[in-house]
Amino acid sequence: MEPFEVNLVGQTLTIQPRLDNAYDIFDGSEKLGIVHAVSSDGQTTWTSEELGVDYAKQIGELIDEYKL
Repeated sequence: MEPFEVNLVGQTLTIQPRLDNAYDIFDGSEKLGIVHAVSSDGQTTWTSEELGVDYAKQIGELIDEYKL
């Protein structure tokens, strides 16, 4: 899967899809963390051990928009 870029409030992030349905998040060459999609009752929430809850959610929403 090819990496793609998203723009979060003026910050350009590179998203690298992984084979385990998670995404590596990079700011330039710096890896910020990994976000995971969790589906439950038809809803998708985004989580990360390295990133804050709101930040991971915002990045996840941009990933969802990109996939549309």
